Parts: sequence; C-alpha cells; structure tokens
Amino acid sequence: MQNNLEGISFDEVTDKTGISYAVFRTTLLPRYTKVISDIIKGYFFLLLISCLVILLNQTYPSLWWVYISAGSILIGYIAAYLALFIHEAGHYNVHPDKKINDSLATFFLCLPFGLSMKAYRKIHWQHHLYLGTPQDTETSYFNPLTKLFILETLTGIHLLRTMLKKENNNVLTKEQKKESSIMLIAGFLLHAIILALTFLTGHWTFAITWILGFGFFFPFFATIRQILEHRDVLADHATNFNKIQHGKISRLFIHTILSSSFGAAGFTRHMIHHWDPQISYTRLKDIEDFLLYNKKTAEIIHSSKTSYSSVLKKLLAAP
Repeated sequence: MQNNLEGISFDEVTDKTGISYAVFRTTLLPRYTKVISDIIKGYFFLLLISCLVILLNQTYPSLWWVYISAGSILIGYIAAYLALFIHEAGHYNVHPDKKINDSLATFFLCLPFGLSMKAYRKIHWQHHLYLGTPQDTETSYFNPLTKLFILETLTGIHLLRTMLKKENNNVLTKEQKKESSIMLIAGFLLHAIILALTFLTGHWTFAITWILGFGFFFPFFATIRQILEHRDVLADHATNFNKIQHGKISRLFIHTILSSSFGAAGFTRHMIHHWDPQISYTRLKDIEDFLLYNKKTAEIIHSSKTSYSSVLKKLLAAP
C-alpha cells in the first residue's frame, strides 16, 4: 500500500458529497491571528525562561551550573520552535499582504537567526521541488543519526558546514547572497548586543546560557527534527545520499503536547504539507479531516501515523 500522498492529484480526492480537494482547498485561508499568537507564545516563553535563569541565579548562585544546563536546553528548544515560523512566512502565510509578511518575518523571525527571508524562500522551495534527490537544498536528513553526527550537531560543526554549503549554493542570485550576508551580520550584532548588556549588568550565567542555547542546542533540535521528518528508517549509515536518490519521504506524526511544540507550525503534519505546500499550517488539520473521507487517502493517513520517538529509535538502531 502507498505510504505517502505523492502522486495523488487534488482532483481525484473527494469527500462524501463529491466535492474535490481542488475545490475545497480554495476555502483554506490562513488563520493569521493564530499564527501571530503562536509566535508571541514562543517569545513569551523565551522571555520567561530568560528571566527565570537570571532570577534563580541571583537567589541561589551556587547552582549556576543547573541554570546554565537547563536554561540553554530550553532556550535552544524555544528558538527551534520560533524558527519554524520562518517556514510559514516563506509560504506567505504570516500576513495577507506579501510585503508586510516579509517585513514581519525579517524583523521578528529571520533576524535572530541571521537569515534572509527571500533567500530562505528560494532555497526552501528547491527543497519542495527536489525532495529526496541530490538536488535537494535541505539535506540534513542525508546524514545517518550516528554518535559522531549527533556530536557534530551539538558542537556547531554541522551548522558551519551547512552555512558554507548554502553560501556556495548556485540557487541564489548575487543580490540574494549579498542580502544573506547582511542578515547574517545583523543577526550576530543582535546577539552581541544582548550578550554585552548581560555581561555589563553582571548576568554572566545568562550570557553563557544564551550562547549555548542559540549556538548549540537550537541547531541540534532543528537538525534532529528534519532528520526525523524525512530520513528513510531502512537506510544504513554507509549510504551517501549526496550521490544517489534518497526518495521522497515525509511523515505524519501523532499529536501530543511535546510533539506539537517540537514540530510546531504544522511540522507534525509534514506529509500533508509536502502534498500541498502553500496551505497554512493552521488549516492542515482541515486537510487531514478531508482526506479521511476518501478511502485511498484515509488508508494512507491511518497507516502513516508515527511518533518522533518511534522514528528516532529506528534511526539510532540502523546498521
């Protein structure tokens, strides 16, 4: 039985009344209020964790190592959550006006990560066009989940390698590469200002927590998530997917409180997103419900659901 939605046309899927998905999708406008509220929620928790690290360190300074450890992991996790909304903006689903969409994304989403909205959009669309092929522009899932690779993601080696690869990517124009460089510098300056203020006010514990959170745990969570979404669980560790076809794999994850934050902005329904990329994550549940009316797609939905932990176990156990 087919285990993904690849190749199924919008016209061949109908609900019980005979309405095709091609017609139904025209009603699926983004719920912009929810998108903005989810972004605000991320910044609220980022501020909350930051304040707690500072407050607890002032109250119980001898436990500084606990605050750095726990705080950096949580800040990295929340940063990975917020970064997923760059993806939503990349599909023009943060605001109905495209210029406002990109302006909001640039200042509130891209800047902390040193990314250009236009460059991200172009690179990401190549991911949709060439998923599972050596031409894919988002290829972290080409890597096996070995102890060495996990160490590389935690130490920033994989992030540096990815940045250099994207810098040399022929997909971007000269102007887009220039804008990417400007945003990267702007992102570094933003973090430099935050760190300078924390050091000057004597909150060195928080400064270290922030560096570890954004510099190490954020790329770790982001990379692991992409691998869990796309990597073939039957692939061995030796296969080089930069040279051979990986195959178009995208998954549908069971919803829990944890998975809904780890795979925020609809990433838990990644298989549905790849089937119809332009639809906002705020409507992916509507698409899933629609697909359950059709026998063929309902079977795919039911048979495809998995969990992040299940995929992780299989990938770690790969030969």
